[in-house]
Amino acid sequence: MSTRVQKSAILNENIDKVWNVLRNFDFPSKIFPVIQSSVIEGDSTPTTVGAIRVLKWKTGETNKQRLLELSDLSHKIIYELIESEQTAEVTAYISTIKLIRITESNQTLLTWESEFSADVKKDLINFESKSVSLNLQDLQKFFSK
Repeated sequence: MSTRVQKSAILNENIDKVWNVLRNFDFPSKIFPVIQSSVIEGDSTPTTVGAIRVLKWKTGETNKQRLLELSDLSHKIIYELIESEQTAEVTAYISTIKLIRITESNQTLLTWESEFSADVKKDLINFESKSVSLNLQDLQKFFSK
């Protein structure tokens, strides 16, 4: 991997409540308005490492992502893109979402990092950067209810 996008945001909720939602790999359709569905394939649960989720956007696009790591100790999930209905513009793509407790205010710092293989095009990096920013805004709205 060679190129990455990293963004962060403060969520106005304690880390335990945020983690309780995000540790379930099928969370995207519950938070992001652009996602129509997020379904775990097969017999896996949303917290099983190796689980594959199928994301379907309201635009009709779909892709599959595999959960590589879920750590309750460090409040972190890592997943990879394994299949895309549209031709993928990159060979490999791994994302990490990590939560950090802000003890002074009982808030949560969320970092979202996407790392791409060397063949990634600049347009995809720009698109991903904007998408992650929008996702962080949606997360802030969701956890401010």
